[in-house]
Amino acid sequence: MPALKDKELTLVIIRGLGKKPMLLISNVKPKTKKLTLAILKYYIKRWKIEEYFRFKKQKFDLENFRVRSIKRIRNLDLILSITIGFLALFSDKKRKTKLRIIVKKVSERIYDIPEFDYYALADGIKEILSKSYTGIAAFLKSYYKKQRSQNHLRLFLSL
Repeated sequence: MPALKDKELTLVIIRGLGKKPMLLISNVKPKTKKLTLAILKYYIKRWKIEEYFRFKKQKFDLENFRVRSIKRIRNLDLILSITIGFLALFSDKKRKTKLRIIVKKVSERIYDIPEFDYYALADGIKEILSKSYTGIAAFLKSYYKKQRSQNHLRLFLSL
């Protein structure tokens, strides 16, 4: 690697994660299996960060924005980060909400959904919202109407 001419690098080969072994270049020379696993864990963490930025750019077309001021660019980035944070919470496989099950069903692929399922969930949410002709106002109206009737029922039962 031209930028690291004077650095000693080690090729770390990891087998058992797929058909082909994983080849990682590290500036740490692992002498134990524990250190090799630590290198793998750091690589996977780094890969998740790279996948986050790739998702942000591809799914939301981040590099094709129409704002020009740095403040507006930062605001757009913040909104996208919050949205992706919502997707992260929503994609938690431990939570079996009806909405998550519906979105997962709508977003099913021919092949299995990978660990990083944000793409599939984003597609599912987009598919559901694209078929909604009434918009969010009708949803909120029915939601609050339901909440009021439940609160009224609670008051009635407590008397």
